[in-house]
Amino acid sequence: MQINAIANNSPVVMLAAIFNALVVRIGLDRLADPFLNVWTAVIIGTSAWFFLWRLRRRHRVRPASASSRGIRLAIMRGLFFGIVWAAIPFLYFGKASPDEQLIITCIVVGMIFGGAFTLAAVPAAMLAFIVPIVVGSATAIASLGHATSFLLAGLLVVYTAVLLTTGARFASQLGARVVNHVIDEEAARMDFLTGLPNRLAFKAHLSDRLTEQQADPARLALFYFDLDHFKTINDRMGHEAGDVILVQAAKRLREITRQTDFVARLGGDEFVLLVESFPSDDMVLHLAERINESFREPFAVLGENVSSTISIGIAFLPEAGTDFDLVLRRADAALYAAKRDRSCYAVWQKDLTSAGEDRIMVTRELSTHIATSRPQSQH
Repeated sequence: MQINAIANNSPVVMLAAIFNALVVRIGLDRLADPFLNVWTAVIIGTSAWFFLWRLRRRHRVRPASASSRGIRLAIMRGLFFGIVWAAIPFLYFGKASPDEQLIITCIVVGMIFGGAFTLAAVPAAMLAFIVPIVVGSATAIASLGHATSFLLAGLLVVYTAVLLTTGARFASQLGARVVNHVIDEEAARMDFLTGLPNRLAFKAHLSDRLTEQQADPARLALFYFDLDHFKTINDRMGHEAGDVILVQAAKRLREITRQTDFVARLGGDEFVLLVESFPSDDMVLHLAERINESFREPFAVLGENVSSTISIGIAFLPEAGTDFDLVLRRADAALYAAKRDRSCYAVWQKDLTSAGEDRIMVTRELSTHIATSRPQSQH
């Protein structure tokens, strides 16, 4: 967030720096100092390079939080440009005519206030840029040797100190607001009972993956879960017992899935799982079998062993669609078919032989390991 605030303003700031450098070069042309040509070339060259660099990277997704390397680079760039701009008042203010001093003064004030505004999000970078300019300017003004010059140098230092203090306070308040916003955002996307992401978080996550599929058509598998007999248990034993089952169900799903898989609770006894980067469909179906097997173990609820198996609807993407609501409906349709037999999974498929009609294939797991496999039932 800190670096993003600076990066968003970088192109405009670099163009302003180029314009200011040209004003200085033209305004101080009477001095005929070759160093001015070198100085102007440095400012224009580096500013143009940073401008083009930012343009090339403008479409890249930047991280929400700043890295330590990014902050160090911001400080180093601030210090570099601060020293380069400080050279103008330090070297030329005493030699300049009143009109030329006015130009230098306007440039210095503009750079100080512009730097304070642009770099306020990173106080260390703000200091690195402004302090050299103020020191160079105050030294040049005081070196004139009369009482007014000392007063002006003092005013510059005092005003800058106030500006830096205000900028630091603004940065602190901005940082606190950003932190609070992140905390509120995370809380809004979290299911407090189970600790899983909620429906809002899942929708954002799946929508992002569906968007990415347009450029990179990697397949995804969407699981839609529903606990069998949950309402009956909830009515018989009370909501406290239901909450215990939901918490334990979330724990089982987390334990049996990978860290790269996205598990969320939609509400009630409905959960979802988004699986990415799987080598084959068989791996997904094997995962469904393992989940079904895991939920055949009873839950320990208020001193009782309570059985609540799980039914699973599976939709493979992009075959099931590229729209969030559509793929969720199709996974739900598969879940509805699985609920007929319970403790099994169903896979949504497209029936290519029936003019595009949807077909649900239900596969019942075997609760015991036997050598022969049971045929799949069609719905």
